[in-house]
Amino acid sequence: MRNKNVVLGLLLSAAALLQNARAEAPPTGKLPDDVRPLAYALHLKIDPHADRFSGEVRIRLRLTKPTDHLWLHASEIQISKMVLIDASGKTHEATLTQRDPSGVAEVAIGGVIAAQDAELAIEYNAAFNAKLQGLYKVQVGHDPYAVTQMEPTAARYAFPCFDEPRFKTPFDITLQVPKDLVGVANTLQISEQLSADGKWKTLKFARTRPLPTYLVAYAVGPWDVVAGPVIPANAVRKEPVQLRAIGPRGTGPQFRWVLEQTPAVVKYFELYTQQPYPFGKLDLLGAPDFSAGAMENAGLIVYRDALLRTDDKSSARTYRTIFDVNAHEIAHQWFGDLVTVPWWDDIWLNESFATWAQGKATVDLKPEYRGDLARLEGTLDAMQSDSLLSARQIRQPILSNGDIETAFDGITYQKGAAVLRMFEQWLGETTYRAAMRDYLARHAFGSGDSNALIDTIAKVSGKGATLKEAMRSFLDQPGIPLVHAALHCENTRATLSLSQSRYLPFGVNAQEARQWTLPVCVRFDRGGRSARQCFLLDRRERSFKVAGGCADSYLPNADAAGYYRFTMPDADAAALRKRVSALSPAEQIIYADDVSSAFNQGTLTPGALLDTMPSTSTSDLPQVAGALFGQFDWIRRYLATDATRPALDAFAARLYAPRLSALGLDKRPADSDTVTQLRSRLIRFLAQVAHDKSVRRSLNDKAAIALGLDGSGVVDLARIDPDLRSAALRVAVQDAGEPAFNAVLRELQTNRQTAERYELLAALGSTHDPALGEKLRNYGLTSAVAVGEMPYLYFSHAGESENIGPTWRWLQTHYDAMAGRVPDQAQSEIISLAAAGRCSRAESEELRAWFAPRIKSIIGGERILAQSLETIDQCAALREHFASQSLARE
Repeated sequence: MRNKNVVLGLLLSAAALLQNARAEAPPTGKLPDDVRPLAYALHLKIDPHADRFSGEVRIRLRLTKPTDHLWLHASEIQISKMVLIDASGKTHEATLTQRDPSGVAEVAIGGVIAAQDAELAIEYNAAFNAKLQGLYKVQVGHDPYAVTQMEPTAARYAFPCFDEPRFKTPFDITLQVPKDLVGVANTLQISEQLSADGKWKTLKFARTRPLPTYLVAYAVGPWDVVAGPVIPANAVRKEPVQLRAIGPRGTGPQFRWVLEQTPAVVKYFELYTQQPYPFGKLDLLGAPDFSAGAMENAGLIVYRDALLRTDDKSSARTYRTIFDVNAHEIAHQWFGDLVTVPWWDDIWLNESFATWAQGKATVDLKPEYRGDLARLEGTLDAMQSDSLLSARQIRQPILSNGDIETAFDGITYQKGAAVLRMFEQWLGETTYRAAMRDYLARHAFGSGDSNALIDTIAKVSGKGATLKEAMRSFLDQPGIPLVHAALHCENTRATLSLSQSRYLPFGVNAQEARQWTLPVCVRFDRGGRSARQCFLLDRRERSFKVAGGCADSYLPNADAAGYYRFTMPDADAAALRKRVSALSPAEQIIYADDVSSAFNQGTLTPGALLDTMPSTSTSDLPQVAGALFGQFDWIRRYLATDATRPALDAFAARLYAPRLSALGLDKRPADSDTVTQLRSRLIRFLAQVAHDKSVRRSLNDKAAIALGLDGSGVVDLARIDPDLRSAALRVAVQDAGEPAFNAVLRELQTNRQTAERYELLAALGSTHDPALGEKLRNYGLTSAVAVGEMPYLYFSHAGESENIGPTWRWLQTHYDAMAGRVPDQAQSEIISLAAAGRCSRAESEELRAWFAPRIKSIIGGERILAQSLETIDQCAALREHFASQSLARE
């Protein structure tokens, strides 16, 4: 009787499990915890000439409770065979059913199995992805290439898997590829075997260190493989590291410069972290098309190939960008690969840290690039989106795939990096470095979350609860603190009053008060001698004693290190204004941002802002000289009329044309990088914003020679200074019209230099001609424009005021075609494209109404739409506020 009851109980339990499985909703957030992957073995057969690839994945699993089914991820994959092999070696037939469009799939085992370790073996095939995700294919001339891009949730297109960052396991990767092609993966190749028919070769790679699926990478094609200098052993790492660059056929000679720079970057981060480079070898692969700028796959970093390739036609800006991006991705090998995050709400630990670390490396290794000012410009860019009520916080709760996709933005990258730098400055670099080393050592080859990091910094710094409260006040709420400062003097003593609120632009009212715990460092000037003093503003308002007594002037954000904006009484602001030229370059930029933020709040008139421009225009540093270019552009675009615009342009020419004339239009052999940057910014501003006729004529003449419009009929982009090329091509398409447009189109048919293609596409997009505009918009949907090239064409086009209306009308009738081409995770960019340049409430309502019935089908669309509409509404409110202001300039 007892045995019968046991059997009956087991049968009832099994029936209950089967019924629960049928009723269970698919887990569209985190997968259940009762099944965990322990290791993967991938065997893939990849021929880029084919339409599909095939493979087998074997996943060792740990089942922590009895089950008859499990959940994993698989999307657009055809299963030919699937079995689960239990701990005793028994095989159970299994079937996979996709239960959610996001790729959540249910694996039915066909019976209940007990908690144990098991193996899931899946044979499958799939088409190469058409949207640059998972395993996709790119055609360059007659050469096809297969490349992976798994982040954030695209590994499910390449192989069935547990596609979450917390599942971190080793991978054994084997690639079967045509014998004349090159195959690479995360680790070193350890064997090669030719097939019996001599047509295929099987490449086996060393087992990886534990990785989440989004860091797995492999690629197949007729690649050029260029050995770089071996990265020698040092005090931290005892073994040398093999370095290679990999790119499309014929591109190998263009990798020399980036290979020369990379060993110093690796050494920099090893010495800083006191952790050896973690992944044995380092390959830099330039993909001919890619959905991101670059991707930090462990040991096999993938870039848009334009971010690796240089030659004598490369601009100075290209070199700076390549160095920065390479430093960012190499920093990830520690910050994001050695230590990964358990869930996407902590993705800032990857991207903020890599951005912060990249900035440090650029400042120290390439001081001529002025990376300190470049990262400050990035911070101010992030503040634009952080000024929205719909802005998200750095550590954003992740509830859906849409939340994951929208987490990769300026808030995560630039704001997060700025907040890290602010606390680094407050605690001191030595203390901060010790905390970073402790954190990485404790979590190496594992995962770490925000709490672990904050606890480490609090412990190492000795600031305990105060540090924790301060960091969380910036991580767990959106927005920018606005610090209100006032200096009070009595005899020789001085008191600084500080209070805080949330910075919001004109016409925006917050529904709730925000408060931060923030370090405020102030620069005091006394008779030409400056001193820095820091205060912790941990309440709504506080007063502090000022060491050294009263001051002639003060700047409430010393060294531009704080992530906040500030206001001052008029008398204090006037005293600071007299001292602007004595401030450091970063502080001058912060001063200009203070002017800009007051303008955006409606408290500083357009005329007063323009009157401030001469104070920065004379700087030799491009970031300072151009600090108010964006505000001038806004005033010219949205406030000026046909009657006032010529006077505005003449005002700009008086300020900046003599500076450009002194520099000359062409680069000189002795020019520093700073001079080259300044010249480029002045050219872009005068030609494309202020529409200086003289500068535009000169650029047109140069572009005519490069485009063969001088009678030669031959396009040769080498005939133009690469630092002028982008601006000259744009001006030529606008001013020379159809002949220049057609010459650019012809060049695109054969040009395979990715960076040049981006410039050519942006030039096409800049046309103001209605017929040519219609032609290029349709051209962007053809195979002549690669998927990853589309933003260069369309955002350039929408960036011109003349094209906003035509682009919107075209987009409404071609939306499905565009959405069908762009990667799933990038479809929200169509909303950004539609919103570009708009500045009226009617336009806002038009967009809201049109996207409303479509928004649920766009990954991350609801957040991007809300932010786009709010941006338009803010612009409209400020435009209405200043509508009657005079813009007359003498």
